[in-house]
Amino acid sequence: MPDQPHSHSHPLSDIRVLDISEEVAGPFCTKLLSGLGAKVIKIEVPGTGDVSRRSSPFVAETPGAEQSALFLYLNTGKKGITLDIRQPTGAAIFQRLLQDCDILVESAPPGEMERLGLGYTALERLNPQLIYTAITPFGQAGPYRRYRGSELVAQATGGMMHVIGRPDREPLKIGGHAAAYTTGMSAFSATMLALHVRDEQGYGQYVDVSAMETMAVSQIHASIQHQFGHVPTRRDSTLVRARDGWVHPGLDRGIAEDTWARVCDLMGQPELADDPRFNTRDARRENQAELTEIIGAWAAVHPKEEIYHTLQGMRTVAGYVATVEDLHSSGQLSARNFFHTIDHPSTGERVYPGALFTLRDTPWQHRRAPLLGEHNTEIYGERLGYSREALEQLYSAGII
Repeated sequence: MPDQPHSHSHPLSDIRVLDISEEVAGPFCTKLLSGLGAKVIKIEVPGTGDVSRRSSPFVAETPGAEQSALFLYLNTGKKGITLDIRQPTGAAIFQRLLQDCDILVESAPPGEMERLGLGYTALERLNPQLIYTAITPFGQAGPYRRYRGSELVAQATGGMMHVIGRPDREPLKIGGHAAAYTTGMSAFSATMLALHVRDEQGYGQYVDVSAMETMAVSQIHASIQHQFGHVPTRRDSTLVRARDGWVHPGLDRGIAEDTWARVCDLMGQPELADDPRFNTRDARRENQAELTEIIGAWAAVHPKEEIYHTLQGMRTVAGYVATVEDLHSSGQLSARNFFHTIDHPSTGERVYPGALFTLRDTPWQHRRAPLLGEHNTEIYGERLGYSREALEQLYSAGII
């Protein structure tokens, strides 16, 4: 690998994307496309915009269309326009925009785009090389296709919640939007694959992304185990409370016996190295509750990162539960320039998480999210040729 990176254009700099999706999964997919240089136009409902604009938390705890932290993160690097595709004139404008686009990403309920005359079959006639990515809770086929979804529904119906939580309690939902972000990554991967196929073979295609199926793959270890007669169950946590948080000591796994002896010395209990309850991997796993209690008593008076670094230095698979503050001060993330400061006219400079991966020679683009309808004049006037008077008429009619 060369010492100095080469200078290359962004890999998707010649790709045009229309993003008419809402909430998390679709906008996250197009955010990743934008980060790689694609020219993404975010289409929103006139007046109200993407539903995520109304999602808390809001910057400075002030609700507003330009204040949602979720929207600001999900839509970095995009240009923003407003358009009501439910009106015939709006649908016609949408078709014009689509004619020279490479990718469309939408998250409408199955059948909704077809009802508007904007389904894949109709749009393929206008643009045979179009990659049409549709993201829904359950996919475009099957008995659940018209059911509504949510973060909890995706994690539950996809089997993820079955293996999360304590065995004697109800299943737990993973916090935040884990299913939606994972579904967005799935959509991004599938869209990139379809783009590759188009470049190699010359045709676009329909990409059908299901949140339920994404979750079913995410917990695939449970499905595989089931095939071999093992019914997956939830297990007790091996986390212990440190002085300032939580730590996973990593001592219930296959560490070397001399490592276990060193850990016993570290805890001031060298006699545990020969204790038959803990002197082998199987014994430690069988007596996990007792081991966790002993380690917990030691960990309670030490900082979590000290425990983490010390045990990792002994080649265990220890880890600590990072808070948001820990992430922002992480030496690892800092060394990799993960966080980026982006200025926004409504919120000022804010620190944003970076990319999922790095390309050595093609850095990601980190630009702010658009204001609602910010690029209407540019897109409709300069790209489609609408006059100022025509735009005013479209505004008055509620079309843009």
